[in-house]
Order: sequence, then C-alpha cells, then structure tokens
Amino acid sequence: MATNFNAWDSLPMSTTQRAFSETYNLEEKERKEAAEKNKNYYYGRQESDIVLMNDDVTPIIMNITKPIMSKRCSLLYSRPLVREWDGPDASIKYLEQVYKDNKIDSLLGKVDLYAELTGSVLIHPTADDTLPGKLRLALYDASEFSSAGNDDDPNTADAIALTRILSKLVDSAPVGTDGRKQPQIEKSIMQQIWTNDSVTLYEGNNLSTSEPNDLGFLPFVNFQGEEVHNSYVGYPMATIVRKLNATVNQLITHIGYTIKMQSGTPIVFSGFKSGETVVVHPGRAINIPEGATANALNLDPKITESLDFIKYLEDRLYTSSSVPRISVEGGEGKSGRELMVRWFPLWKVFEEKSNRYQIYEMQLAQMILVIAGMEPIIHLNVKWPVESILPISTADDNLERDIRLSIVSPMDEIQRRNPHMTEEDAQVEYLTNIEQNQSMNNSGVL
Repeated sequence: MATNFNAWDSLPMSTTQRAFSETYNLEEKERKEAAEKNKNYYYGRQESDIVLMNDDVTPIIMNITKPIMSKRCSLLYSRPLVREWDGPDASIKYLEQVYKDNKIDSLLGKVDLYAELTGSVLIHPTADDTLPGKLRLALYDASEFSSAGNDDDPNTADAIALTRILSKLVDSAPVGTDGRKQPQIEKSIMQQIWTNDSVTLYEGNNLSTSEPNDLGFLPFVNFQGEEVHNSYVGYPMATIVRKLNATVNQLITHIGYTIKMQSGTPIVFSGFKSGETVVVHPGRAINIPEGATANALNLDPKITESLDFIKYLEDRLYTSSSVPRISVEGGEGKSGRELMVRWFPLWKVFEEKSNRYQIYEMQLAQMILVIAGMEPIIHLNVKWPVESILPISTADDNLERDIRLSIVSPMDEIQRRNPHMTEEDAQVEYLTNIEQNQSMNNSGVL
C-alpha cells in the first residue's frame, strides 16, 4: 500500500519514528538483552556466563532461578479460576467463549511467568477465524517489544514496536578455498510499529508497508512483573535472582576446579636447562638433573569458607526474592499459624499481584469487547485460590472447634476447599461422605 509520509517533514519527529528509533537505543538494547538473559537462566542456559580461568576448567551450574521464579508464578493461576461477571449477558457469553478458546488460565500463567522474567507481557487480541470466538490472544514479552512513552503519562505508550530478528542468506557470499560459495547469514530487525493512526512494517531500515489502524487505539494490554513509577515496562524480579545465581555458579566452578587440582599433589620443577626433561611415575622416586629442584605445593584453599559463603548467598537470594526457602525445599511446622509466619513474604507477593492482575484482567476483558464491537461489562471478580497459596491456614488449627460450636459448617469447609462447588453440591458431598464413613465403620474397615 502506497503511503505519503511527507507529513512527517512538518513534525520534529513522528510517533512512528520515535518508536522506530527506540528499538536501536543503547539503553533499550541492554534492557532487552538482560530480559533475554533472565529467560536463559530460567531454562538452564547459564554456562556461557561463567568466566573460565583456563581450558581445563569445567563450568558448573546450579539453577536456582527456576525454582524461585516458578514459586513466585504458582500463586495466581495454579488451577482454573472462577470468574464472576457483571454486565450484558451477550458480552459475558462472548468473553467466556474467547477465554475458553485461548485456555485463559494456562495462558495467563505464562503471562505471569514471562512478566516476572522480562518485566512486562503484552496481550494482543488478533483475529483468528479458526476459533469459535474468532479472536486469538497473542503474547509478547518485554524482550520482543519496545515502546514510545507518552510525555504526559509515561505509564502509557503512544506507540508499540513489536520486534523480531530475521535471518537470511546473503547473495554476495564469499568464495571458499574449494571454489564454492560459502553460505553467509545476515541478521536484521523487523519491526511492526503500532500507533493510534497506523500500523507500519519495517525490515531493517527499510519501510515495507503501512496501513491505517482502524481501531483508533493500541490493542495491547500490559501485564507488568512489578510496576515502576513513570515507566511503561515493568521491572523483572528475575534480574535480582539471576545476578546472584551467576555469582553462585562462578564460585562453585572455582571450588570444583580447586578440588580437581587438590586430587593430586601439585609439583613445581625449577632450575632445568634447555632440553632437559623429567619423567614422573606414580609410586617411584623422581630423578631430576643436577642443579634442578622439585617442590610440592602446599595449597590451602578456603573450601569450607567458600561453601559457607555460597550458602549465605543462597539465603540472601531467597530473601531478596520474597520466596521463603521452606516454600521451595519444604519443611515442618507445628501449626498453621507458624507456617503462615514463615510463608508471610510469599503471601504478601500474592496479595500485591492479585490486586494488580484483577485490574489487568478487567482491562483485557474490556478491550476484547471493544474490538468485537460489544457492550462493556460493569464488573469482574476473580476468585483467586487463596486456600492453595499456603500449605495450611490458621483456620485449620481451630476447624474442629469451629464446627463443634457451629461457627462454620462442614459444607462451608467443603466450599472453601473447592470454590467451584455450589451449596447444594457441598451438601450432597457431605451427606455422601457421612454415609460412606458409616458404612466403612460398620464393616470394620475403620
């Protein structure tokens, strides 16, 4: 589609141009590289970050990033959620269909993970005729997009640049020693830049196509890992974990090499003349030329101290990420109250994230309806699985007493453990359990 860009000449810099240049900004490139490195650490690709003293050193990695980030991302969408809608029936029915098509809880679980790893994830509703709801929810993490911020409100964006690295063969490939052309790969950045007015595609520095944005707004919902004041892209908590994980890997690699060196007695020879050699046989005396010396090195590496320091770093890593070690490695507790105290940092993470994600989900639902040309909903209440966040709650300590005093009923407890159940279903299950227990008691099984 031919487009006249002469209007750009009358402006200091168009919104599209700002988004285009932002991709090549040095600070932005460093941010994306850090986000990509966080993902690499999560998936165990950590060896390349270790500095090796020589070729004889074997890198040793310990992936602490994955269990910690997995725990932080197991709080919201660990199971299918119940959502209570308030609004037009047609709009609610359509949302439920789109959510079903896109397996919404599984999808938002990925959003939560990649927001923690990269800082933000954009959900982009796009047309897909193969789905019953005709709408597919595409994801772009913060290593795959750049944004041109709004000067009046930096927490919003005037433009979004979706980026992708293209690899292609170069025609003028060099000729090899055998006379045949050698394949050569050239990489370039492809950008799809969205503004309120247009959607423009660049391949490298070359404009490919430009079309009007008929929606009149940016069809993206921003799910942030941690909100940052005056920033459209959130902060990735994985960065803290990854940097400490890198230090731990470096230390245990040094320790591994030291233990390898200590497995035999290092001997240093000196005073040799040119051409003289010495042969070392296990269990035999060493013969050396006259005037030469041989000394055994008495190495005294601080292995115990180093291991203690690694343990200290691990403890700081769990503390700084608000993930108690007990929540990952397990442990015993005398009561639900004690466990809640020990799990409290993770509980605060859940409370903060659930408040934000409630807002994000509402924004997503409204955007889906606007794109579909349907009436907006009034309210959305997400029933978060509170009882599955902690291994036990303080309510369990006094559950028998509360039932005996009629403060709660057995049906209330059944519904608390399974919020999908109605009161009628809970009552049926309660009566069925009583009947089965009585039958087992009468038969002498219990």
